[in-house]
Amino acid sequence: MKSMTGFAKVEGLIDDRLWVIEIKTVNHRFCDINLKLSKSLTSLESAIKKYLGKKISRGRVEALIQMENGGNTNFRVDLNLSLAQEYYNSLIQLKRKLNLTEDISLLHILSLKDVIHIEKIEEDFQKWDELQTLLESALASLDAMREAEGEALKQDLALRAKNIGKIVAEIESYAPQVVQFQREKLLKRFQELRFPSEIDESRLMTEVFLLAERADITEEIVRIKSHLKQCEGLFEMPTPVGRKLDFIFQERNRELNAISSKTNDVRISQLVIEAKSDLEKMREQVQNVE
Repeated sequence: MKSMTGFAKVEGLIDDRLWVIEIKTVNHRFCDINLKLSKSLTSLESAIKKYLGKKISRGRVEALIQMENGGNTNFRVDLNLSLAQEYYNSLIQLKRKLNLTEDISLLHILSLKDVIHIEKIEEDFQKWDELQTLLESALASLDAMREAEGEALKQDLALRAKNIGKIVAEIESYAPQVVQFQREKLLKRFQELRFPSEIDESRLMTEVFLLAERADITEEIVRIKSHLKQCEGLFEMPTPVGRKLDFIFQERNRELNAISSKTNDVRISQLVIEAKSDLEKMREQVQNVE
């Protein structure tokens, strides 16, 4: 089990140039990959995104891949002659207007904005194999962090699942008493309404049967136990399980609601509240599971 939260940074040399890779992941419903690349990697953007998508199945991914200065970096210098001429003419006019004696030098003109534009030229980078090696190193570091946090999440989820299992077992053992309680409650109600002392036993048994049928929570108990068993297996799976767990937890919540509604019993309602308290925390935690 992996968490969707992680961070990794690696540096490496390719052709005497230093490359830096940073990958940050956070929880997200789907796989959302965002890249920030050097211009020289434009042609490889699709390959990089596809590669990351194979390694990370779920979460928001922010990847920075930059080439630092170094090696045989090329530069292009552009001189804006027309702008320089306009600056010069303006300076001559200003000199005459203010009766200045200082000469206008080349340094004056070069210091003015946009006369010279220097641009770093990054050649199109095509060495995918070397870059992929650095990416693999970054992803290995990222996975180590995500697995460590995933292990902590697994331990917490397993502990809460075990607690819910105990509560469900208590509900199951107490459930038969609910029918007896409902029978006694029905008899008491008959007496309060001053029905004849000789109550039609067959009619009473019919009512008790209907109450028992409405209060029967066997199916819900069986399904919750099945959910707990499925979770035990999913907790140990190396593949992404976040969505499956999220679905199971939603179903478990429905079953607990049904138990509370069907039994209409104070004790069972209290036990359901305890189980749902753990379940709610599990549903929050699973939002960060890949």
